[in-house]
Parts: sequence; structure tokens; C-alpha cells
Amino acid sequence: MVLTTSSSEPAKAERLMTRLVDRVFGYDFFLSYSRADGMHLPQRLKERLEQAGFRVFLDQTEYVAGADLRRETRRQVLKSRKIVVIGRPGAFRSEWVRREIDVAENSEVIPVVLNLNGALEAAPADAPLAVIVRKHDWLRLVETLDDPDGEPSDRIVLELVRSFNHTRQETRRQRVFGAAALVLLITAGVASWQAVAAYQARDEAYRAKDEAEQAKDRAESEKARAERALQQVVGTANRSVQAMALRTRKTRETSAAAPDVPPCDPAHFKAYDDIAAAALKVGDSDAALGALTNCLVVVQAHATAEPAASDWQQGLAILHQRIGELSPASAKQQHFQQSILLWRALAAEPAQQPQAEEQLGTALMQLGDFELSNGGSDAALVLAQEGAALFDRLASAAPTRRDLRGARAVEYQQIADALLKAGKAEDALVWADRDLATYGDLSFVAYADPGKQRDVASSYDRRAQALVLLGRDKDALDLFETGTKLLESAIAANTVQPEWKRDAAAIHERMGKLLGKLGEPDRAIDSFWRALAIREGMAISVEDPSWLAEVTEAYRRSSELMLHIDRVAEALEMAEQYLLAASINADADKDKATRMRRALGTVCWSATNGAGDRRNLDRAVRVGKWAVDLSPRLDWVSLNYAHALMLSGAHDAARDIYHQIDKASVEEAKSLKEQVVRDFDALKRRGYGDAMMAEIQAGWGM
Repeated sequence: MVLTTSSSEPAKAERLMTRLVDRVFGYDFFLSYSRADGMHLPQRLKERLEQAGFRVFLDQTEYVAGADLRRETRRQVLKSRKIVVIGRPGAFRSEWVRREIDVAENSEVIPVVLNLNGALEAAPADAPLAVIVRKHDWLRLVETLDDPDGEPSDRIVLELVRSFNHTRQETRRQRVFGAAALVLLITAGVASWQAVAAYQARDEAYRAKDEAEQAKDRAESEKARAERALQQVVGTANRSVQAMALRTRKTRETSAAAPDVPPCDPAHFKAYDDIAAAALKVGDSDAALGALTNCLVVVQAHATAEPAASDWQQGLAILHQRIGELSPASAKQQHFQQSILLWRALAAEPAQQPQAEEQLGTALMQLGDFELSNGGSDAALVLAQEGAALFDRLASAAPTRRDLRGARAVEYQQIADALLKAGKAEDALVWADRDLATYGDLSFVAYADPGKQRDVASSYDRRAQALVLLGRDKDALDLFETGTKLLESAIAANTVQPEWKRDAAAIHERMGKLLGKLGEPDRAIDSFWRALAIREGMAISVEDPSWLAEVTEAYRRSSELMLHIDRVAEALEMAEQYLLAASINADADKDKATRMRRALGTVCWSATNGAGDRRNLDRAVRVGKWAVDLSPRLDWVSLNYAHALMLSGAHDAARDIYHQIDKASVEEAKSLKEQVVRDFDALKRRGYGDAMMAEIQAGWGM
């Protein structure tokens, strides 16, 4: 007689044993949270509940390195009696937390929702977890904390203890252990020969489920990417229409009538100051620059004829400052320098000293900004140090004046910026700390006015940049995260300044770059998208053409950054947006061919890095040819085209471009060859090598 068993019996036996073990060695509470909200509160809640005698699972302490997190999380939820959702903004948006709740819903695990600081009510209508929670009558515990990642209150701990109506796991363990040991002994003989088949069947089922979930994630990602691309196309078109409308309106207003130009004398210098301010606000400097330049000629004549007349000297200094602000880069430096000379002379007169010194400090700051933006970090450092010493003295003499303290902090930040550009990270860190010290106690900065939040965030940003240069990436990330939270709070205010949003976009971008370096590509991508969303919103809503150019350049940088962290699909998406923005933006009269060529070159390189898909390679060859047709000069754009030709099999055409490098000057040829070798290395790292690469490098002796 042959003993047979059905195929389901091993699986049933294995499931029975698993449930028994989990009942004995399981948890009372599973803490579900989002790391984006902070990890201090979950850790402290775990400790407090354990002190009360409960067994608590928290992924910070319980997971083993190398574990399959999706599968392990499912198992740990099922081992628990209750799942406590630490409901903060990130948790209600988190797909991972939603999956944990899905597991609980499909089992006997009871959810308890900790609604922290009204996060459930504030969550978006489509936030994954919030949608589920609002549909159920689960126990909700309301908690209000000054610090959302601080210490859980005694009341909440007590409420969780009271909510637990089952026998605690430690007591259950003692009561059941003897019986469990007997059951295990009896079933051991049968289970041993069934275990292999049972585990294989279970693993296969888990793999199938994981593959299905991964396929669903990919489909959702593709859908989101398509929707995002559509939104960006619409946004770019809207920006184009807005820019054309703005240019048309400005042309009509300029043509209709020349603005009233006040007399050029000391009594009307304030009016000229207002003209300059209005021109800066709308980004239309031509008419204002003409009026101020004409007045400058008159004032210069009076100041020369009456050198002792301080009112004419003041007017001359102010006009040089304002003309410097409105002038193209080639003329800014001269006007700022003239303004500084005039304010220095006026500051030497006791009667003029306080006001003149303040204006001198502002002029030093303006020239310092110019030097920084044009690579003159050493000159900027000297100017900023003089300005800082000046505002130190002025702020000490008038301690109640917040504007002087603010100007001093700006000078400290400029010193830090200059030191960062010079690569002097340790010195930059000192000045960043000195800047932070000007704000006093920062314990409650999260609840401060938006202006202070923005200023402190800018200081955190500089300190984080210094820490990155020093290799202290984790510390830098903490500061970037704190800074972005402060800036997000600040730009949510109704009185937000456009420049604040520029700061917010910049810090999100820098944080994304660091996250990529730290091996967190998903969070990096989120940071890049947030930076782009801020810039795109401003380009539509603010009448400032500079935002149109800025968002176009942001697409280019984002493409490069995404490629750097090996997110080729997103990099190509951004490159296509860069090309679209460059092609239809209404400011395209000036250097349009150059901008289009750069955009096409960026698309070519991004598509070449996705050469595993033949459609991408065909796209790379096509746009590369368009770029070279716009201008055949030998540069990185032409080299990108050569790389695409090489990988597509057009070796002769690619070889012709590579060989042109030998005709360039010695320095240029050296630089281009080094660029080609770096590009080859990047392509080979992604699996797109070609025998021709070795041929080209051997021919160059590299």
C-alpha cells in the first residue's frame, strides 16, 4: 500500500506552524510611519510601550540586513495584534504605509490611527492612506505636539495601552509555550519532509505577488510620467503665451507715450529711484535706463562743478547704483565701483556718515554679488568682509534696527558663498555658523514669521553646502531637509516674495543631488521634480521674463542630474522638456539657434544613454543631426552626435567627427579627447560599449 497526500497538505501544515510560531513570538503593536516625517517620535513611542510591558515592532531596529523588505514587512504585520499608524503628512501620502495597512485589512490585525496635529484633515483628497482611513471607523487618537517628531505624550501612550484588549504577547508566550512545544514535537516528524516543498510553494507565491505589485508600480509610474509630461507641455505653452502677452503689452505701453521724466535735481532723486525700482520689478530696463543715464550726465556736471555740495554727490552715487542694477553685465561693475567711491567720500563727512555708510554697505554687497556671479570669488570675499565689518558696527550702534541686523546676516552669507566658491569649506562653515548665531534661539523657528524662516533656511543651505565639501553628507542632508521644510512653510504664505521660491527651488535641487550621491534615487527624483514644479509655477504666475529662461535651464540641469544617478528615462523626459521650452519660449529672438543647438545636444546625449531601446538610439541620431545642421562646429554637441552614430553602427560617419579633434588647437584637442573618454566610460558603465571606442582611444594614445 502506498501512502499519498494531496499537494495542499504540506502548505496547510506549514501555514499552521507559521501561525503558531507567530502567535507565540509575535508583537502587540506594529508601528507604521513614514521616514520623511522623522524617526525620533516612532522610536520613543516604541520605547514607552515596551516600558509598559508590550512587544513592539519598529523597522529601525527589527529588520535584518539583506531581508526582502516587502515580504518581511507583510510577515511582521501579520505577527502583530495591532498596527499603529503614526499619522503625519508623509505617512498619509506614503504608498509603503498604505501597503502595510492593506495587509492589516486583509487579516485580523486591528488598525489604530494616531492623527498628529490634524494631518488627516489636512491631507490631500487623493493621499493614498488618507483615502482608506476616512472610509473606516477605526480607532483614531488625536495628538497635538509642538514638535511633530518630538516626544509622544503620556496621554497617547495611556490610550494605546487601554485600547489593547488582548492578552499581551509576553503573558501569551508563557501560557502557550508548553503546549506549543508539545505540538511542535508531534508535528516535527511530519513537517520535516514537508518543509522543503512548503517553503518552495510559499516563496513562489510571494514572488508571483511581488512581481505583480512591481508590474503595477511600473504601470503607475508610466502613467504618472505621461501625465506629468502633458502638464509640462501645457505649462510650457502657457508660459510662451504669457511671455508673448507681456512683451506685446510692454511694446504697446512704450509706444503709446514716453513716461513722464521728472526734472533732474536733488528734489526729484527719489522719483528716479522709483523709476529704477519699477523697471526692475517688471524686467523692462530699457526706458528707465535711458532716463537715468540722461539724468546722470546732468548730475555729473553739477557734482563736478560743486564738489562740496553733498546733495549732488549723493544723487550721483544713487544713480550709479541704480544704473548698475539695470545695466547689462558688461557695465555693472563700473557703475557699482563709482558708487562705492562716492559713498566712501561721503562717509568721511561726519554729517553724512550714518546714511552714507549704510549706502556704502549696500553698494559693496551689490558689487560682491556681481563678482560672485562672474567667478570673482576672491574679490567678492574682500568686498563682503568690508561690508560685514561696516554692518557689524552699524548694528551695534543701533541694536533695535532689524534691517541692519538683516543686512549684516546677508554679508555673512555672501562671505560664506565666496569661500564656498573658492573651495574653503572649513572657513565657509565658520561664517555660516556666525550667520546662524545672528538669529538667536532657533527652537521655535518652525513657527516664526515667513521672513525669518526663509533667512534661517538660507543659512542652513550654506552650512549644508560646506558640509558636503567636507564629506559630511549625512549632516548636510539633515540641514537640507530642515531648510526645505522651512522654505516650504515660508513660500506657502500669502506675502511670499518671488526670490524666496527661487531659493526653495535651489535648495531642493541641491538636496536631490546629494540624495543621488547617497544612493537614494527615488527621493532624489522627488526633490528634482519639486524644484521644477516651483520654477514652473513662477514662470506662469510672475511677470518676470527671467523665470522663463530659468525654468528652461532647470530642465537642462535636471536632465543632467537624473542621468548622473542613472535614471535614464527621467533624464530623457527632462531633456525633451528642455528642447520644447527652448523651441517655443517667446524670448527666442536672441541666440535662438545657439539655445536650440544646446537643447538638441542634450536630448541626443540622454537618448544615447538609453540606447538599449532602438527608438531612443534613432531619436539620438536624428536630433544630433539637427543640432550639427544648425552649426557644424566641433564641441560637445558634435561629440554626442558622433557617439549616437557609433552605437547605431554608422562607424565611418562617427570616425570622421572624432578625427576632426586632431585639427583643433593643442589645448582644445586635449579637452575634447578627455571629454570623449569620459563619455565612453559612462556609456560602457550602462552596458553600451563598442569596439570602436578602443580603436579611437588607442589612436590617441589614451
